[in-house]
Amino acid sequence: MQNKTLKNMARVVNPIYDTVFKYIMQDPRVAKVLIGNILNTKIEDISMNNNEYSAILPDGKHVFKLDFTATILDKNNQKQLIHIEVQKALESGEIMRFREYLGALYMDKTKCDKEIISTYKGKTKEIEHPYPIHSIYILGHELGDGLKYSVMKGENVFFDQQGNVINVPENNDYIKGLTHKITFVIAPLTKNNVKTHLDRLLTIFCECNPNNPQHEIEIDEYFDDSEDYKILMQALQKASGDKQLQGNLSLEQHAWKNFINLENENKDLKEIVGEQQNQLIEKDNQLIEKDKNFVKTLYSIGKTEEEISSLINITIEKVKEYLK
Repeated sequence: MQNKTLKNMARVVNPIYDTVFKYIMQDPRVAKVLIGNILNTKIEDISMNNNEYSAILPDGKHVFKLDFTATILDKNNQKQLIHIEVQKALESGEIMRFREYLGALYMDKTKCDKEIISTYKGKTKEIEHPYPIHSIYILGHELGDGLKYSVMKGENVFFDQQGNVINVPENNDYIKGLTHKITFVIAPLTKNNVKTHLDRLLTIFCECNPNNPQHEIEIDEYFDDSEDYKILMQALQKASGDKQLQGNLSLEQHAWKNFINLENENKDLKEIVGEQQNQLIEKDNQLIEKDKNFVKTLYSIGKTEEEISSLINITIEKVKEYLK
């Protein structure tokens, strides 16, 4: 059994890296499989928009996003055009950057259908119908106590005045235009409690240590016998054999390690500066205590507050404070 397991292990490039992730997601089959399963939605057609973003921020945090437009089948088996934004980050603290992307997406007037309607005066006007937005966040960190789930999904829920949930129709343009659905994929937890089909697919992201993400990972080629898993494995194996990708991946890994090293050096420097500051504070406290004792001694032998102030060159206010 052990030999069989070892035989099945394939060494492939790590999809937690932006270079690899973008490479495999450019394949519509992979995008359909991964996004369709994450959203639990049947995707008929999907295309990647040419506006990806990847950056290592000044504070060392790494963020990445891809945009997709997809035709899905809704709950009523009707076709619907939606916008999907996939954002990925290894470290925590990227919330404001995510909000910026989301804000820009809400303002993007190209992500809508336009309809010409007639007004009551016989004139026409253009009505915009924004695509529903689905945001997917693939995170290399956990979200905190009480949230030990590899996948978390949410959407706005509306209530009436009595607290009863309102069933908002899927085709309500006004509500869906001002809200969006959101899904978190917590990469470090994807290998825990692997029970569902989606769990098995997401295990490809389990190696995501932000301090030292591995260039390559070992993964069981036959961990899941589904067609979806085969498509992901084939894409990763193809990526692993692409020489240009390997070169880009090395550059990305090198840049990432440089930022990590710089962050560690800054951390060490901050610790040294902090220790020096603590030493200065301690010395100041010792001098203050010495002055307090001297003031009390002088006062005990009959010196006035004015005389003490003049003798040791401190203000009358300080003398009074030390004598309390």
